[in-house]
Order: sequence, then C-alpha cells, then structure tokens
Amino acid sequence: MGRIQAASAETVWDPDLRCLPLEGYGDDNDGVLQNYYRNCYDRDGGVLVDCTEAVKVYIDIVGHELKTVDDHREEFRMVFMLKLAWLDPDLKNFKSVITVRDPKGETKLHLQQLEVVVTKMYANGDIEFIDLSDPEQKTQIKLRRDYLSLREPEWKECFFPTFSFINMQNDPAPAGTRKLLWCNDEGGFVSYTVKYDATFKECFDLTNFPKDHQLCRIRLTAEKTADEFQFVPVKKWFSSPQMCDMWTLDEEIQKKCTVYVRYLDRQFPYQLQRSCVNAVFHLERKGDFYFHSMLFMVFLVIIVSLCTLVIPLADVSGRLAYSSTCFLAVMAYRYTLDAMLPRKDYFTLADKYVIFACGLQVAIVLQTVILQYMDGIVEDPSSVDKCAGLVLLLAWLVVNYYLRRISRSKPENDWRSVYQARQEPYAPVKRCSRCGGKWLSKQCEHKGCSRDCRNCSAPSSKIEVVYYTPLEFESFVKPQRFPDAPSELKQAPCEP
Repeated sequence: MGRIQAASAETVWDPDLRCLPLEGYGDDNDGVLQNYYRNCYDRDGGVLVDCTEAVKVYIDIVGHELKTVDDHREEFRMVFMLKLAWLDPDLKNFKSVITVRDPKGETKLHLQQLEVVVTKMYANGDIEFIDLSDPEQKTQIKLRRDYLSLREPEWKECFFPTFSFINMQNDPAPAGTRKLLWCNDEGGFVSYTVKYDATFKECFDLTNFPKDHQLCRIRLTAEKTADEFQFVPVKKWFSSPQMCDMWTLDEEIQKKCTVYVRYLDRQFPYQLQRSCVNAVFHLERKGDFYFHSMLFMVFLVIIVSLCTLVIPLADVSGRLAYSSTCFLAVMAYRYTLDAMLPRKDYFTLADKYVIFACGLQVAIVLQTVILQYMDGIVEDPSSVDKCAGLVLLLAWLVVNYYLRRISRSKPENDWRSVYQARQEPYAPVKRCSRCGGKWLSKQCEHKGCSRDCRNCSAPSSKIEVVYYTPLEFESFVKPQRFPDAPSELKQAPCEP
C-alpha cells in the first residue's frame, strides 16, 4: 500500500492528513494501479481486475496561449499542445521499406527501396533489419546517414490510447503526429503530439466578481478501460502560457501542478473504470477595469446624488427628480453588468455594491419624504436633513474604503475555497463530523455518496468532503520522469 506525503508540514493544518493511504499503486507508486475490484458493493465483494499488463501512457498538456475567457457563455479558448508517449509491446519486428542510394551504380536507379523487417531502431536513427530479398536473411545494420527514409509502421494496426475531452465544445479534432523513437524485442516506444485551438465549457463561480479566482480546466478521459492503459503525468519544467487581457496566472500554485491524473479507485462500485486527466489553469481576474470604468462611476454617481441634500426641502419635486435621474444612472450600470455575466442564483460582489448604492439613493428619497411629512413637528428639519446627509456620505465613504482594502488584499485561503466550491478532485478527503475520522474519497463518489462512515457508521449527512489544493498536497499519482532509450539502444554498435 503506497503512502502519499503532504507537500510540507506548514501548509497542512491538520496533522492527521500528512500521510494518507492510496491503495493499489504499490510502494514505488509508478503511476499505474496494479488491480482493482469492480462492482465492489456486491455481496461477493466484486470481481478482481488485473491491471499489471496495462500500457503506461505518459501525458503532458502544455498551454501556449489563453485566447479568451467568455464570462457570459462560461467558456474559455485555449491553444495547447497535447503530448503522449508509450511503449507498445507489439511494435517489434515490423515490416517496412527503407530508401537507400545505389553508390556502386549497379542499376540505373539512383534510389532503391528495400523491403525489410526492422528488428531494432536506435534512438539516433540507426536501424537493424533483415532484407527480405536476401536469401540468407542475415541481420544488417545501417547508420542514419546511410539511408534516406524509413517508412513508418502501419499505425492503424498498432496500439493507440484513444481519448476524448469531456468539456470541449465540438471543435474539430486536428490530426496528430506519431513517431517511433526506438524499438527492440520488448516493443516500440512511440510519441504522439497534436496541437489544439479549442473552446472548453466551464462553470464559473462569480461570487467575488470582479476580484475573483477561476479554474479553467481541460478534462480528458480514456476511451479504454484501466486494465488496457493508464495515463501517467510527466515531470517537467514550468512554462507559463501567454495570457489574454483581463486575466493573470497565479504562478505560485501553477508551478505546483498544471496536469494531474486522477487516481483510480481500488474498490470501484461500477463495471468499467477509465483513467482521467485534468489540466488546471489558476486564473486571477484583473479587476481594475471594472473598478475604474464601472464601480468607480457608480461611486461618483452616489456622490452626485448626495448633492440632492443641498436643494431646499421646500422644493420636493426638484429633489425627487434629481434623485430619480441618479437612480436611473446607477440602474444603467446594473444592466451593463447583467449583459456581461451569466444568470446566477446568487449575488456577485459587484451586484451587492450596486444594490447598496441603490439602497442609499432610496434612503435619500425616504429622508426627503419623511422630513416633508414631519414639517411642523420637527423644530429645525434643515439641520436634521444636513446631519442625515453627512451620515450617509460618511457611510458611503467608509464602505468604499473597506471594499477597496479587501479588493487589494489576497486572503490566504483563496484557492482552498475555490477548490471547495468547484469540487475539484485533486485531493478529496472525506471527514466525519461525529467521530472525526478522515479517509481518501473515491474519485467516483467525491461529489456525493450514500455510504455511512466506515469508523462509527454515522449517516452520510454527517460526512463532508474537503478538497485540498496543490499548495497543500503533492499529486497522488506521482509525476514520472520521461523514459530515455536503454543504453544499448542509444546508437548502433560500431563495426570492428
């Protein structure tokens, strides 16, 4: 049973979570689940599925450019490179054609094509082969400089890790490039690269708009079961994609994790289990545009509306007309915000600000009407009017100063709350509020499960899921070093 260590003791506030069990991956945690039980909730405990022969598919997603983020449609467009690599055990001793020169001039053709069986391909391009036209079927070696081209294997007959993007918006799939890097008796190591310029659907949490954090995720799933192949992330240097206007990348957390493979469940309650990958880009909105161009204008409109109190109380119609004009101006900005954002069942921070501004204007109108009705009851309504106006002005200035301080600050738990709100399954941990027990959630059940607590049999209503971030934990499926060619396959041996 493997153990996953926390990234650092300082970032994990709960000491019980420094060491969590991850079943089925072995002590070395090479990224491949060895076996699992499907239909584990059956009376017989399920069926054991052996995954030791699963092909390990190395995966990396490199973001090049974030072109657009559409808040209204809740979509983003990303240019990225998908890179896959795997060892195909059946890609050995394959038939091919090599093109060579005829240096002796024995034929009138300068270029000749030889039908061969490739037995070895070295990392530098040298090949070992058997010429099918040779009656003795001897093994020959040609260096890369001695032949012009080598026909690729019949890829349609070879293994390919078929996959699909869960949240891609029906963009046409571009053609990828497959390349054989080296091969021997164990099989052929193949790389696959493809460049995408695609649009992805995402559900944005706009509670803190326009000072919000968003996860833009590229979600990929295998189209074959885990016993056939499993994705494994690759260790790499951090590279920041080019960002579009209005957004910036939080490099502190992005350096911790961009691509992670969702760990597979050892006890799986369904029939088929597939390997899944998430590429997560941690975005921070540049809210200055909205503060300067919209909310600051609302602030100025309220300041102007407070000038209503300069108009004498006797001129009630003038006061109300002035206040109505300012109220309509604020409502215009309210409708502008509505056009930018999708319909949500909650108020954003900008919504609350505009509603508070409208409430302040309503207070000015009510103050005018009440003082008009109290004429003759209050000895000096003008003094009351001025005092009330100063109180409203002071309240407005204090609220704006407080909000500005908040907008410029960065709370420590920003990404923790975002992961929790979005239920991002990077590191989902279940916690029982009755007994305090904690355990790693199944990936297939992290959003909800009717199972009781495994320790005290507390009902599922007493169990919550806590979603941790890369700032607190390393990836559960450890990133692996991209394999080099074996030492004997670096180059062909020199002839004596």
